[in-house]
Amino acid sequence: MFRASLNDAKNLKYIIESMSELVDEAVFFLHKDVLSMEACDPSLVCKVELDLQSSFFNEYQATEERTIGLSMNALRKVSRRIHLGDGMLIELNGGTMDFTLQSSIERQFQCMLLEVQEEVLPTIDVEYPIFVEMDVSVFKEGVRDAAIVANSVLFEVNTEEMVISAEGDTERARIRIPRTSESVKKFVVRDECCSKFNLGYLVSFLHSSYVSERVHIYMGGKNLPLRIDFPVEGMRLTFYLAPMEL
Repeated sequence: MFRASLNDAKNLKYIIESMSELVDEAVFFLHKDVLSMEACDPSLVCKVELDLQSSFFNEYQATEERTIGLSMNALRKVSRRIHLGDGMLIELNGGTMDFTLQSSIERQFQCMLLEVQEEVLPTIDVEYPIFVEMDVSVFKEGVRDAAIVANSVLFEVNTEEMVISAEGDTERARIRIPRTSESVKKFVVRDECCSKFNLGYLVSFLHSSYVSERVHIYMGGKNLPLRIDFPVEGMRLTFYLAPMEL
């Protein structure tokens, strides 16, 4: 038996819509105290990890541990029907996962379970020399500014600032975020860094940014993936993005 409910499903809506832009299918692990998922995009450029603790939900029951496969496209269709203030009930029902949206009326959607193989995904366990915590709105605006002029973005970090820049055929954008900015909460730099990343993936990551007021950014030069966390109580949502050649 698996059953979980949320009085307000808006955060789950943002998470699903973000992940569905990156992966087609996903394997979910239903544990007694956490619902988890990890997946890579088909090109293995990015990885997403999600842990939803039982405390994230208003109700959470998992009497046995299960592994299930779901279409992210199907989940996206359901998430787009979530309205402001809607609650959600999630139930495993034989060969389907049932989603009931609750407001003054009830709307139920069923998603067929998929037969998917569990992949052994790469474990990313590294110590990053750079960690920055800032207001998510500032980081989001910086990435969006870069996205209007190019398809890739350069992150440069030294002991005094983070610079986000992009260059197209006829346009350039440069966003400077000093460590003394009120938007910066933590700024740890043990080694200067310059890395380049695909903007399309970053923009998809940011669709989850509505769940948190802060963003955690981990960097480590041209050989380490960018790590983006959106901290939320009862949840861990982590994105990794492989660097591009400079």
